Amino acid sequence: MDDLNRMLAETMHDAAGDAPSEAGLLSAVHERSRRHRRRRLVTMAAAAAVVVTAAGIPLVTVLTGHPDPVVPPIASVPGPTATTPGPAPSTRPAASSAPARPDPSTPSGDGSAESTAVKLTSGWTAPPFPYTLPASDGMRAPTASMNGGAQIAFFEATELREHADVTITVTATRPAFSATAEETPVSVRGHAGTLRTRNVSPAKQLTLYWKESPARWIQLATDDTYRPDEVVALADSMTGAAVAVPPPFDLDLSPKGLVTETVTASRMVFRLPGAVPGTGGFSTVLLKRRQLTDPTEKINGYDAELTRGADEVTLSIDVEDWNATLRITVGNGLTVSDADLIRYATGIRVLNRSNPE
Repeated sequence: MDDLNRMLAETMHDAAGDAPSEAGLLSAVHERSRRHRRRRLVTMAAAAAVVVTAAGIPLVTVLTGHPDPVVPPIASVPGPTATTPGPAPSTRPAASSAPARPDPSTPSGDGSAESTAVKLTSGWTAPPFPYTLPASDGMRAPTASMNGGAQIAFFEATELREHADVTITVTATRPAFSATAEETPVSVRGHAGTLRTRNVSPAKQLTLYWKESPARWIQLATDDTYRPDEVVALADSMTGAAVAVPPPFDLDLSPKGLVTETVTASRMVFRLPGAVPGTGGFSTVLLKRRQLTDPTEKINGYDAELTRGADEVTLSIDVEDWNATLRITVGNGLTVSDADLIRYATGIRVLNRSNPE
């Protein structure tokens, strides 16, 4: 037993001598963490660039906005996405009397024949994201969103997949790309597709896109943790689903007959069915707090300011307990009466998943 103990002690002593120092080990861990973070940021930025280019939205608008947080996905079934509301007044006092205006029911805009008066309807249902990937230990459940008419599902990867996130984007039109990349024709899901490879640091960005149906294009973006054939295999493994899009607000009322085109952690945007995706028309945006110039209303106890221009109307609400400003804008060919705009605003509840931009 003495010889055995001596051999074990010598072995342990030798191993301790070969081990890295505490400072060196900590430095290596930090460097690896930074490398994974840079890879994730590059992957998400590349996916965002593809989406906004396809939707015709200026890229600077997305890149300078507040990043959306990763939020737990709603159950993958279609239907309303109502959740427990965030901080909000316990009651909803009626809007106070505003200073006298010539005709508060007069719609916004110039009154031309091209304008469409917005009517309100009860509730709102999120358009579900139509696909998912097989569940795996290295990938979290998808988080869905919409941006300029593009439907997006973000699959966050864990350490098991070396943080190689996957983003799937569905659009009605062929995607357009501003950055140059090596393109390789591939066959995917029985269709002719194209695999784009961008040689950027810290990891090459791979984007596979194809025409799934006459009115549907799909993009799958990740990085070179996946080999090209594995990217195609990922796309081939997609199955039909109904992943609900979690909204930043709960709406008692919504604009009737309009198409939902943007749902993120800070905004919800609606447009006319025939309008070009990305043009908006009826938007509700949670902003970092802005000073109101001349409050004219009270909405659920909050100061609010209603202003009209030749082509649009804006209602800004000072949501003090969120340290934010809720701004509702109607224009771009749409009109709404003061009374309906205030009714719509009174029925909004800011949810905990929201994030002011």
